[in-house]
Amino acid sequence: MNPAREALARVADARVALVLVVVLGVAAEFASASSIQLWSFVLVNMLAAQSINILTGIAGQISLGHAGFMSIGAYGSALAMIKLGLPLPLSVPLSTACSAIVGWALSFAVGRVREFYLAMMTLGFGMILYELVREWSSLTGGVAGLSAIPSAALASLSAFGVKLTPARYFQLMLAVCALVIWLLRNFIKSPYGRAFFAIQTSEVAAGSMGIPRAATKRLAYTLSAALMGLAGAFYAHLVGYLGPESFDLNRSVEALVMAIIGGLGTLVGPLLGSLLFTYLPERLQLFAEYQFIVYGALLLLSFILLPRGLAGLFLPRPRYYAATQVTGGAKSEPAAPSSDSEKLLQIDGVSIAFLGLKALDGVSMDVKAGHLLGLIGPNGSGKSTLVNLICGLYRPTGGRILFDGSRVDGLADHRVARLGVIRTFQDPRLIRAFTVRENVLLGAHRLYSSNPASFAFRWRGAMAQEGRFLGEADRVIAQVGLAHVADTPVHELTYGDQRMTELARAVLARPRLVLLDEPAAGLSEAETQRLEAVLKSLKDSGATVVLIDHHMEFLRGLVDEVVVLDSGKAIYRGPMAAMYQDEKVVEAYLGSSVEEAEPAKRSIDA
Repeated sequence: MNPAREALARVADARVALVLVVVLGVAAEFASASSIQLWSFVLVNMLAAQSINILTGIAGQISLGHAGFMSIGAYGSALAMIKLGLPLPLSVPLSTACSAIVGWALSFAVGRVREFYLAMMTLGFGMILYELVREWSSLTGGVAGLSAIPSAALASLSAFGVKLTPARYFQLMLAVCALVIWLLRNFIKSPYGRAFFAIQTSEVAAGSMGIPRAATKRLAYTLSAALMGLAGAFYAHLVGYLGPESFDLNRSVEALVMAIIGGLGTLVGPLLGSLLFTYLPERLQLFAEYQFIVYGALLLLSFILLPRGLAGLFLPRPRYYAATQVTGGAKSEPAAPSSDSEKLLQIDGVSIAFLGLKALDGVSMDVKAGHLLGLIGPNGSGKSTLVNLICGLYRPTGGRILFDGSRVDGLADHRVARLGVIRTFQDPRLIRAFTVRENVLLGAHRLYSSNPASFAFRWRGAMAQEGRFLGEADRVIAQVGLAHVADTPVHELTYGDQRMTELARAVLARPRLVLLDEPAAGLSEAETQRLEAVLKSLKDSGATVVLIDHHMEFLRGLVDEVVVLDSGKAIYRGPMAAMYQDEKVVEAYLGSSVEEAEPAKRSIDA
């Protein structure tokens, strides 16, 4: 990574965007009325497509009723001016805020469901808003519509004492949209934007990094609804008339199609999609009559030929971290000491059953601070289940779990992670489209203290924090031997490098307790040696490690002691060498007799 080159590229991109905005603003003074109106519709559609992009393309949440938020923004701003006499600079932000509030409230319900049920719930929301607009005729005008809305086209709209002509209204919209895109760009490249992608890829993995599922989805719905509300407010004062047919299912589908074909997950994609779908109906007179057929055909072609949309065809892959001066490459801070150095983790009589089958039955153990404990046993013995209980994915039906003297059983997984309990999985759970560096940066999520607004506005403290963690991420990436592929998407890496990327992510989190689920599985001998070196470094830094693995020779040189599980019960705890003399362990895991286990022990000891 070359910070100077990246900084220059960022400045160049910003200057090109600024020049483009200025040129469009000046061109509006000389363009025809029909051209200005078409450009204005492009901006409205772009905001609608960005709304879907934030929610679906980045956060992975489906919505088929987004036109409902647009109706709130449109009718809200129109009624605020007509009924309350508010000026445009107040009516538009107020209606946008109302849409955001409704989106936030809706997220509590839709955040509990997924996939088909999520689509149906959002579709139901859109239908409810549509019927509300149709039937509340005393307020919205019903099927007759709401007319006499202050509009630039009707020469009845003003702002800050200046009458807005169509050209000036476009310039105002352009300035606002440029600011919105800049804020979105900064947000998406922040840890909160990366958290959206993490939620889309794996909610379980996101929780293990301290990313709260519900709060992240609420933020996504709130931002998405605000953008759709802003699009509706601009639309209302662009056309001067509102009818319920403007906010039916067609509008929701149109926004979704624009975002998909333009390129989900990018900022430029929705702009390209909005350009295409604003000009296409204008050029093809039959488009309106066969709208859904055309949409369906274009979607099919896009999925087959352009899986990344138009943006993926014409533009380079975007980067999902702030282009800032990289600092803080020094070694990360050691893990905070516990108040009880003898027992960082205590598990007392923990049990859990699934459909009447006991996966764990009264397991008790403790892990000393700064120690490396091996957790072994046959497949199905309950090792991964125990890790899931410690991390907060499951809740025990009996017993208790204490971390640093405080109970953590019953806490949500992201809250456990924020205490410093970090884990990896049997199969790497990474964002495949992200580079190694971007994936590793997710590990630092629990350590960021700046809020989303500070990243959106690129405040100095937030940028300095991002720079420190970028430097620290590069140090960790080099430590695990991946510096040469730091800017490579993880789907292009070997399986071993993907496992090391996940480990680097855990290291960057500055864990107090690391839970590793078979990290050596599938690794070559050289990769296993790298893994061993990283684990020793973790232990030396003060972190405590619980390691699940079946590779006895690998465990022998690392662990301070082992715990053996069988059929949900702990059958042995102590030094690894003495494990080979324990009859229960030999019978359950190593072989049918102590004599049969001896050759294995001697080969390891050799």
